[in-house]
Amino acid sequence: MPKLSQVAQRAGVSIATASLVLSGKEEGRVSPPTAQRVVKAAAELGYVRNALAAGMRSGRTSSIGVVAEGVLSTPYAVDMIKAILTAAAERGWSVLLTDAGNDRQRARQAVQEMRSRQVDHLIQAAMYHRQVDVAPDLRDVVVLNGFSSRPGVPSVVPDETRAAFEATEHLITLGHTRIAHITDTSGVVAVGLRLRGYRNALDAHAIAYDERLVIYGGENPQEADASARRLLALSPRPTAVFCFNDGMAAGVYRQAHRAGLRIPEDLSVVGFDDLTLISANLDPGLTTMRLPHYEMADWLTRAVIDGGSQSLHPGITRVACRMVQRASTAPPPPTDLTA
Repeated sequence: MPKLSQVAQRAGVSIATASLVLSGKEEGRVSPPTAQRVVKAAAELGYVRNALAAGMRSGRTSSIGVVAEGVLSTPYAVDMIKAILTAAAERGWSVLLTDAGNDRQRARQAVQEMRSRQVDHLIQAAMYHRQVDVAPDLRDVVVLNGFSSRPGVPSVVPDETRAAFEATEHLITLGHTRIAHITDTSGVVAVGLRLRGYRNALDAHAIAYDERLVIYGGENPQEADASARRLLALSPRPTAVFCFNDGMAAGVYRQAHRAGLRIPEDLSVVGFDDLTLISANLDPGLTTMRLPHYEMADWLTRAVIDGGSQSLHPGITRVACRMVQRASTAPPPPTDLTA
């Protein structure tokens, strides 16, 4: 690869002058004809400026490092990474990305690697709203889709509680009062937050909470089907169900069909996540809460580029989820309305 000194020699200028031109800093310091000679020489030689190396010398690299912990193996990764790359590219920044899987030691090593490359800002991205280990001496760091082990580090997460409230309230406004909640046994933070939102909506509408209507189960299809069977065996049967995720909602669809129940005429169903391979392909289409992974990543990337992590709220920022209404909810059956 041609060196800067070769470009300077071909253009008949000093290395310093060539550097000014090729870094875009020639205005007022290098005459236009001289700048044109440098650009022409660089093009003829096929010279490509190493922006990262130049940044290391100047202390700025116009780059963001992203250390992903368990993100790239999830269906949400595309939205998050696409948003970061798009926002950075629009501002002329580059992105260095590494995936540490679920290995926290690998994540710490990846952070050190990013520091050695002198990225201007670091995004530590997590999955499932979990705590991320942030080194005590790390600056210009933010957490995406998780919260920091270190107080005061800006973090952005979905507003899970509010979203669950809105999902449950949607069913209440349709006239449902016997609303079940199928949730997960994994212990992830979102389980408690979504249950809280469900209960808050019941309280807000003076509907008594009934723990028998909360069914715990797993996420794989067999466990989702088992949870749905327990739901449908309740007496009296609920007229609506808010599911922890779309996979569990699919289990309700399968078991309702086997029981001869129609969705939404006999049973209304709301999911969570909006995994389109599930939600848009169920029949009828599933009403669900869409997680704002793209919006969170886009907002966070633009914010750190424009103002640095110091410009952000030193704590957790919650971003609203959006309800995607399809055809899986309706008023309860007439017999329930007169009960």
